[in-house]
Amino acid sequence: MNRLAAALAAIALVAVPAPVLAQAGTPAATTAAPDIDAAVAFAKQLTANATTALTSSKPKAEQLADFQLVLGEGLALDVIGKFMIGETRKTMTPAQLARYDAAFPPYLTKLYADQFAPIVGRPLEVVDAKALGRDVIVRTRFNRKEGAPINVDWRVRTLKDGERKAVDIIVSGVSIMLVKREEFSAFIAQNGVDALLDRIEKQGSS
Repeated sequence: MNRLAAALAAIALVAVPAPVLAQAGTPAATTAAPDIDAAVAFAKQLTANATTALTSSKPKAEQLADFQLVLGEGLALDVIGKFMIGETRKTMTPAQLARYDAAFPPYLTKLYADQFAPIVGRPLEVVDAKALGRDVIVRTRFNRKEGAPINVDWRVRTLKDGERKAVDIIVSGVSIMLVKREEFSAFIAQNGVDALLDRIEKQGSS
């Protein structure tokens, strides 16, 4: 099993079940079969919007702000945020939860800005798209003049309210959602929740 297949399999195994998300107040997925064509169109549009934001004539800081807005609209930030913090969320105080919910969107979108830097402006090729449970994995490839192509997988989900969102973006076989969940857990075990909040607030605003 290659690295990308292993990453996808791992996500399928650890993805939070719909009933748990529903109990937490997060929109659950619809029961209808996922629309593959619509998921492909969504991934293409999200890529186009991200590229437009990061290739404008605006200053770099404004480009990043525009890119973060694009991802804020295209990503299911509430789903991803709850998944990354995991069971720790149940023990956090209301004040800690408020800090986390405020700091997480800029933190995550800035991480993806770094991931997207090598593929901005590259031609997009949709390699494959298939249903994986309630989601659709849209496998894309960005070709480069030099070096191997960069593969990006979009995990697209239609939520209960009908909105279509990306719940993970896997760049070159690496899922930030999985990597950061493990990193958050280890960091909290050593340093505590408040230290993690300090860290993501600083990284999201830098």
